[in-house]
Amino acid sequence: MKLALENARDSSANGRQRAEGATGKDGRLSVEGGGRLSRLLLAKSLAEVLFVVALLSAFSYSHFNQKFRGALDVADAYTVEGWAIDESEQGRRVEVQLFIDGHFVAQQRAERPRPDVMAAGRAARADIGFVFETPVLPPRDSDYEARAYALHATSDAERRTLNQVGETRRFRVAPDERNRRAAQNWWETSGNK
Repeated sequence: MKLALENARDSSANGRQRAEGATGKDGRLSVEGGGRLSRLLLAKSLAEVLFVVALLSAFSYSHFNQKFRGALDVADAYTVEGWAIDESEQGRRVEVQLFIDGHFVAQQRAERPRPDVMAAGRAARADIGFVFETPVLPPRDSDYEARAYALHATSDAERRTLNQVGETRRFRVAPDERNRRAAQNWWETSGNK
C-alpha cells in the first residue's frame, strides 16, 4: 500500500514537471509546449480535412452516376440525335433531357435503334438512341449550343441529377421560311417550360 502511494506521488510529480515544461513559471507557453500544441493543431486540421473529403466522396458516389455514356451525333436546326446508356444497369432505359443554350427543350427515353453503336462495341443492345426535334429557332450570327443530359435518380428517389452525355454540339440556324417569324425568346414561346 505504501509503495502504491509513493508511485502515485511520483507520477503526479512527473505530470506536474511535464506541465511545467509546457509552460514557464509565469504561466506562459514555452517553446517546447508551443511546438507540441502546433503539431496537435496540425494533426486535428488534417483529420478534419480527411473527414470532409470522405464525406464529399460518399455524397458524390450516391448522388452522381458516373456510369452514363453516350454521344450527341447530330445537332442542327431540325434535329438533335445521339445515344445514351447506363453502364451500371445495361437493361435500364435512360431518360434524356435536351437543353439548347441552357434552356430546357424536351425529355424522352433513349430507346431508338442504334445498331451502329452496338456494332462498334459501345453498347450491349441497339435500342439506346434518341432523336429530338429542334424547336423553331430564330436565325442569328452566333452558334446555338445543344447539350443532352442523362437523368439520374438517387436510390431513395428524392434527388435527381443531370449528367451530361457526350460533348456540347454547336450549330447555326440559317434564315428560311420555317424560322422567319421565330421569337428571339423562343424558350418562352415553345411550350417547353
